[in-house]
Amino acid sequence: MTDGAALLAAGRYAGRASGSQSNQRGDNLVDGGAPFYDTYACADGKFLALGAIEPQFYARFRTLCRLTDPLFDDQMNKPKWPAQKQRIAAMFLTRSRAEWVALLGSDDTCVAPVLDWDEAPNDPHNIARDTFVTIDDVTQPAPAPRFSRTPAATPRSARVSGDDTREVLQRWGVAQPIVERLLA
Repeated sequence: MTDGAALLAAGRYAGRASGSQSNQRGDNLVDGGAPFYDTYACADGKFLALGAIEPQFYARFRTLCRLTDPLFDDQMNKPKWPAQKQRIAAMFLTRSRAEWVALLGSDDTCVAPVLDWDEAPNDPHNIARDTFVTIDDVTQPAPAPRFSRTPAATPRSARVSGDDTREVLQRWGVAQPIVERLLA
């Protein structure tokens, strides 16, 4: 797992080597430093994720949000990021998350709702992908990854520790009188 986590950071290490990534948290392109790649609160207290890094997505986001101020013209001008972020944050606070999703969610803006634990299993995309299953009235992530030719086993009900002791002991060939004494 640590090897995989380190490998996922390869791009960040490349950025550090080139001087475009600092060690300061919240100062970089994808760690909340860039105004076009962050999460924002909406008027209803819910949140949106904005990830319009690519120029075409950033341009579409600006068009739909009517961000015509020259402040937003130079997307990668890092000294402008704090002022841009402040303006975008204020803008998102003017409408509910549902209103913003209606405006931006089905367009090439890279905007998506941040879903809570109850909303995520009911999201149309997650439903279409069978991302969640419910077992014994407990909603949980489905096994992943899912392959077409080698499907994962269907999850089973969670057991309470010890509730299968008799079965396990019998499978191991422990004599029935000993099983009863152990359980007693």
